[in-house]
Amino acid sequence: MEELKSYYNEKSKNYDETFSMLGYRVYDTITWKYLEPYIPTNPESVVLDAGGGTGRWALRMVRKGCKVVLLDASEGMLKVAVEKVKQEDLTDRITIKKGELARISYGNESFDMAFCEQTLFLFQKPDVLLKELNRVLKKGAFLVISAQNLYAQCLASLSDKPSPDDVDKALSILQRRTYSFMAKDGKVKIYTWTPLEFIEMLKRTGFNLEKIVGKGVTMPLRISKEVFMKKIYPEKLFHKILKFELAMCERPDALALAGHLQAIARKA
Repeated sequence: MEELKSYYNEKSKNYDETFSMLGYRVYDTITWKYLEPYIPTNPESVVLDAGGGTGRWALRMVRKGCKVVLLDASEGMLKVAVEKVKQEDLTDRITIKKGELARISYGNESFDMAFCEQTLFLFQKPDVLLKELNRVLKKGAFLVISAQNLYAQCLASLSDKPSPDDVDKALSILQRRTYSFMAKDGKVKIYTWTPLEFIEMLKRTGFNLEKIVGKGVTMPLRISKEVFMKKIYPEKLFHKILKFELAMCERPDALALAGHLQAIARKA
């Protein structure tokens, strides 16, 4: 856990700059499309932004009319979020809390919705997080949550001209004998699941699945990393890729092709 906090504290210095890249802009647009319809607009409703980091999503959600509690364990990330909230004059609408998602410091049925983006993959035992989110959600409330796809992670470990060792590595990731890592130091593992595993873990932790979409079919597995990371690119290219990605989102049998999986589930 300390390695994880250290990683995000360091990343917080330029974390938001990452999302100006073409690939992340496409990804974020898809995320918002399948998040926005579930955000409560009642000014007294409270949304939990679980692992909310620098407040990128909290600021967008609060503009829909609700209140937001941003919960994260990284002091660096929260420091950035605090400054953003002050600049937007939203301190009365967004509460920023430092805390562990495995032990959320709120009572049962405290929230009208929960959003958990780019966080579940940090948990080797995802049920711990999902059960906590279920506990603090009101009955019938929505959870919008993403997971990274095991199949995409395996394929991403292969080069264009793989050696036998590269193929062995991909197979090892598939069989969960080894993992990919967030940084070169190899301290923070990335935990991934197949689409079916993701759906099953939601069901066994008390959620009814409403919808699931695959995000990131074209990048980085099909379109090169160099294109994915471009910060200057034709708008036409962005819109064409987005159009294709959204078309794939509406095909349930395409889930296994996507880098990430976004589920909309309701507390049973």
